Amino acid sequence: MKRIVFFTLLVIITAALISGCNSDNNKEDEPMITLSIDDIKSDPLAFTGKLKINGVVAYLSPDDTTMFGIKDTAELLACKNLYCDAFMLPIRYTDEQLSFELADEIDVIGTWVDIEGGVIFEAEKIEIKRNIMRFLWDTVGNP
Repeated sequence: MKRIVFFTLLVIITAALISGCNSDNNKEDEPMITLSIDDIKSDPLAFTGKLKINGVVAYLSPDDTTMFGIKDTAELLACKNLYCDAFMLPIRYTDEQLSFELADEIDVIGTWVDIEGGVIFEAEKIEIKRNIMRFLWDTVGNP
């Protein structure tokens, strides 16, 4: 009887350990928190691995459809203008179906990659939150 209880406990403990070690919650490459442009602008390369960065689309390259720039959401809400003097993070996104537009607040999930002449943030996924200019228009009138 003691052997059966011991064996049963051993199986339960082993199963619990195996399931805990293989949990999807332990993936190092999944973004854990959302960073703002303000969080990263002083030293962007201090953040490594897969990152989730929030910002507002402030630039779309006319020459390279894979390139765009985002600025800090809080700064743009304060100045109510896409063209205010704010740090802009250049981003490369190779998905051919860009579904965002200027002034869209987005979360960009990706990593830093080496390119000729430096590094760039390369997006793997983009989540559109809202359009900042429409939001300002609806809440405070003509910005």
